[in-house]
Amino acid sequence: MKVESFLKIVEEIENSCLSAECREELITKISDLSRFIQSYDPSIEVINWMLHHISIIRHSGVNKGVIFCDHTKRSSANSNDSNANLINIKNQEGLHELWLVEISSCTSGELRSFINRIEDKSLDKIYDKIFSLDFLRSQVKIIK
Repeated sequence: MKVESFLKIVEEIENSCLSAECREELITKISDLSRFIQSYDPSIEVINWMLHHISIIRHSGVNKGVIFCDHTKRSSANSNDSNANLINIKNQEGLHELWLVEISSCTSGELRSFINRIEDKSLDKIYDKIFSLDFLRSQVKIIK
């Protein structure tokens, strides 16, 4: 995502009538999305970043949904949307894939914990691709 696009979105959020907490969540989400794009594939185009906790992107010519979860909020991958709701959104929006991106420091302990959670909650059956993003180092690890 280009810096100009990022700053324009942040300005829209800041000038909205949303609560301070909601504005902070949205700015965090767009920051995560921007860093993920920068680190994974700068050719990704943002289509919609406000839909149901899902950001819609265009990658390799098709629309995909991306959900971010923070490693400090372990349940966030499942709490925002039920599995059935995610599948409904995927179908309604014509998304080719759903991606899950965990924001973490990519330490071996955190990755092990994340992989265990993927297996325990069968997240690999819901998400077509799963990534871990070290936000500070701008590093993406493909988990699935």
